[in-house]
Amino acid sequence: MITDNNLRTEQGESMRRRFLRSTVLGVVLVITVFVYFVIGAGGEQTRQMEDVHHGFSDIGQWSQILEGPERDKWQKPDEVVKNLNLKPGDVIADIGAGTGYFTRRFAVAVGPEGKALGLEIEPSMVAHMKEDAQKLKLPNYEPRLVRPDDPELGSRSVDVIFLCDAYHHIGNRVAYLKRLTKSLKPNGRVVIVDFHDRPSPVGPVPKLSEQIVIKEFQQAGYYLIRSLDFLPYQYFLEFGS
Repeated sequence: MITDNNLRTEQGESMRRRFLRSTVLGVVLVITVFVYFVIGAGGEQTRQMEDVHHGFSDIGQWSQILEGPERDKWQKPDEVVKNLNLKPGDVIADIGAGTGYFTRRFAVAVGPEGKALGLEIEPSMVAHMKEDAQKLKLPNYEPRLVRPDDPELGSRSVDVIFLCDAYHHIGNRVAYLKRLTKSLKPNGRVVIVDFHDRPSPVGPVPKLSEQIVIKEFQQAGYYLIRSLDFLPYQYFLEFGS
């Protein structure tokens, strides 16, 4: 027998279910709109810059993106190289070198007696850098194909290890950093240039904050030497071990 109390209870449950369904749909809609605007805020270049880290099937296309004059404006490569304080004869490893955007500049900075290693996990990028090195006639510009979990550097073989917009792609980063320690010469340094965890017209979504990077380096046994703020969208962190 259905009583008035039973009917009111069923009606109440029905209203609550409708409310929950509408609330969930509303939350999904808000999240969808939020993601759309986060991605849209970066523009086409943001999406391209993110995609380029996950596949290099069209070298011509990605070379235009990574080597374009628009990047120079915010990446300030000459200032980055200047702040690395490289010396003639230094060996610098550029992990996640891509098209060699920085590697070729490092080769010039360390001089013929030094060496700039362009380390990449993508064979097509390594081939591209080799052609680039030959074209520029820089025998100390040395591209290498490496594994994602190991830069394959010799013991105490490098003065500086550099990662630009590459650190956040590394898996098991603390273990990776401990492996890097063995590759550094006495007083060797690791420099990270990556995007601040805040909205910007370029860079990946999401980003890895400066605080997380510092914490992970400390967990791996490093200490922060200095933090520079001359780039509009990125931090510059230098570590010793």
